[in-house]
Amino acid sequence: MKRPLILLGLAVSLIAAHADLVLQQNVESSMVNGLVTTQIKGDKIRVDMPAMAQGSMSTIMDLNSGDSVTLMHDQKAAMKVPGTQIKEMVANLKKARASANTNAPPPVFLDTGKTEQVGSYTAEIYTWSSPDGASQTVWVAKDFPDYKEIKVQMDKLNNSPVAQMSKGAAPDVSTLPGMVVKTQMEMSGQKVTSTLVSAKEQSVDASIFQTPQGYQEVTQPALGGAPNPPNQ
Repeated sequence: MKRPLILLGLAVSLIAAHADLVLQQNVESSMVNGLVTTQIKGDKIRVDMPAMAQGSMSTIMDLNSGDSVTLMHDQKAAMKVPGTQIKEMVANLKKARASANTNAPPPVFLDTGKTEQVGSYTAEIYTWSSPDGASQTVWVAKDFPDYKEIKVQMDKLNNSPVAQMSKGAAPDVSTLPGMVVKTQMEMSGQKVTSTLVSAKEQSVDASIFQTPQGYQEVTQPALGGAPNPPNQ
């Protein structure tokens, strides 16, 4: 399993609510196709991914510390990533961006002036692009129910260690005037489309943020590598 899959699972979930929240998004990409479910309770978030080449996976993260664990259900294995390592990656990315282009203005969303129906919402369309060819289109619903309450915790999630990886490389979604109900991202010839299916405030059991019994810990791989097998 490659680390980008872990980050994708967290990246497709950009909102949280003051109460417990269950969010479902339909994701289409070369890596992930199907329904992604996000469950949020306090400072804990769990993202359940559909079955892929590596099987079904879930990622659990503490938004304060950045500590995360990816559960590989078919193998009954758990790969932990300490928040300190995520923060170190963020610092290295910032240094690399600073040395590569110190004068580049931060990317911003541009209002296209167009609207489109996404489910039951009339969404305004915004776009952005970068000099390296990356681009994104987002559909924003201003009339999404309880959006002001949702945004309070959304800002907290956008400041989490994983979200910091995109700071300076992508616009800040908190500047948009409503709920993002659809996104389409293109980068290095790859396209990822995510469409919001549902967002419901409902009780989330705290036990889902624990590693299940019987799962063995695996060694975290180097970037782009595969995890070592569980200890026998």
